[in-house]
Amino acid sequence: MTSQTKATSGEDATEEGTTAVRSVLMAVRVLEAMALAGGPLRVSDLARHLAEPKGRVHRHLVTLRLAGLVAQEETTERYHLTWRMFQIGQAAGEQFDLKRVAEPAMHRLRDAVGQSVLLAVPTGGDPLVVHALEAPNKVLISVQPGNRPPAHCSAQGRIMLAFGPAEALARSLSGPLEALTPHSLTDPTQLRARLEQVRARQWETAPQEALLGINVLAAPIFAAGGMLVGSLGLVGSVQFVQDPPDAAMLAALQEAASEISARLGAEPQRASGGTKSRQ
Repeated sequence: MTSQTKATSGEDATEEGTTAVRSVLMAVRVLEAMALAGGPLRVSDLARHLAEPKGRVHRHLVTLRLAGLVAQEETTERYHLTWRMFQIGQAAGEQFDLKRVAEPAMHRLRDAVGQSVLLAVPTGGDPLVVHALEAPNKVLISVQPGNRPPAHCSAQGRIMLAFGPAEALARSLSGPLEALTPHSLTDPTQLRARLEQVRARQWETAPQEALLGINVLAAPIFAAGGMLVGSLGLVGSVQFVQDPPDAAMLAALQEAASEISARLGAEPQRASGGTKSRQ
């Protein structure tokens, strides 16, 4: 075996923590931050979002530009994602249909608990409802696809903030947190403490925070590598979707979310904490 072959084999066998892998992970972070920003960014802005040295971020931007994934505006010197990146994302979307993967578990969950079921994904740090199954109740409570509840005062949104990228949380906390109702969580310190609780127990509620009389109970959905891809939620009146949640309802939700995550290649998640109320 030649030295060149040995070097190649060593590169193929790299593990997390090696220079090669760290470089790839940093490039992914740069792309994610640019996607979440919603517009072109200067190197200094991107470095601040990532809490990384400006020189390191610039080196990765140069590499990504050579790969055709980012481009730099001549007048402002800001960087933005390219059409090639859009094409890759569109192709990935065609191959990965979260709705199709989640729908069987969503149907079973709705039939088991008798409440409407929501599927949401993170977009720019906020949750976006992409699918909903309505429960056949006399009084119908649902959320239409396309709805974007605020991240700070919704169960789906706090799932996204708790398990999503740090820059999404930083952006959410960068401005005033709007109160949609008198019950909305708007204190940044309380929000950070709440997110720690969400990470530990892996579920969240937001009774009457977005709309009086309504509550959502949500759980995260992960893909391979522990990456958050969305949330599964139950929506209903505070009479039926309670805080703290009913143990059987919470168990059914977590079982459905775990089933979807398993289909996406995620390892089983081990939550801690029980059905303790928000107070």
